[in-house]
Amino acid sequence: MIHPSRNQERNWLSCAIALCLLSAGHVLPPAEARSFVGNDIRPFAGKSWSSGQQTFQPSQQASAASDAHSSVSLAPAIVMVRCKSGQSYTQVLTLFNQTQQDVVSEMAAEDVVVRDGARVFVPAGDTAGSIAATAVFSQRQVAVKPGQSASVGVTLTVPPETPLRAAVVLFRGMNKASGSSSVTMTASLGALFTFTVSENIQIEGSPITVNPQSTTANLGVSQVLTNTGSEPVIAGGIAAVLNETGALVGKAVFEEQRLLPGEQLLFKTEYPAELKTGSYRVIASFQYEDKVITNSADFAVP
Repeated sequence: MIHPSRNQERNWLSCAIALCLLSAGHVLPPAEARSFVGNDIRPFAGKSWSSGQQTFQPSQQASAASDAHSSVSLAPAIVMVRCKSGQSYTQVLTLFNQTQQDVVSEMAAEDVVVRDGARVFVPAGDTAGSIAATAVFSQRQVAVKPGQSASVGVTLTVPPETPLRAAVVLFRGMNKASGSSSVTMTASLGALFTFTVSENIQIEGSPITVNPQSTTANLGVSQVLTNTGSEPVIAGGIAAVLNETGALVGKAVFEEQRLLPGEQLLFKTEYPAELKTGSYRVIASFQYEDKVITNSADFAVP
């Protein structure tokens, strides 16, 4: 176990925070930037949406799964909206059919709520302040022929005083699709909408868990983060490993994850190299919005 002096401890902490902040732009690219829609609030009234189908061109829609030989994909898959309570937001969703069969879908919306730290999908209107219940679609059903695409406009409104911050818009499959085997299935896809209406953005972290390296596994580092604010947040970070002199040995990246208000998620990473015998400290720094949360733990390699 390391027993550093107070000055040494400050040096360790400063080193790790500086490392994380300087490296964030390189190792933590903006999550799902292609789906970010900002705070462009557009009214649905007066909008007209084309229900005609178009031949799918992969170069025109980078977020579609162009490499798949037989798939159904939806773009955008995630829409992040900054708005005020009571405002409406309109988005066009496009379904791409890269199968050999027609795809027929019915439009629907469900609320995404958090219970006991985990997400639960709830039918529209079943929860007070339902966002899904406000959904207005440009068309209720859509049929897409093989190799083509179709778009649907949807408007969602954030009710005043609602604690909800997310809803999923579903293309709910109505026909059976069969693959190369004899199994048939119904294809349903959904786009997640998240809404940020205030600056109450905050996360808290549990103590760090360190799984020692072994002959079959590298060092593992994990931490549970909880969204204690009222708004959705994306967090990602770095685990910096320092030796007993406070020098940086190496680092590992925590992949970004999205947390809805009240949600708890496990962030874990694996140190990519074998550590020599000695005493170490790991400092986990997570960045979200313009904030950083940092925790540390000491461990030894025998």
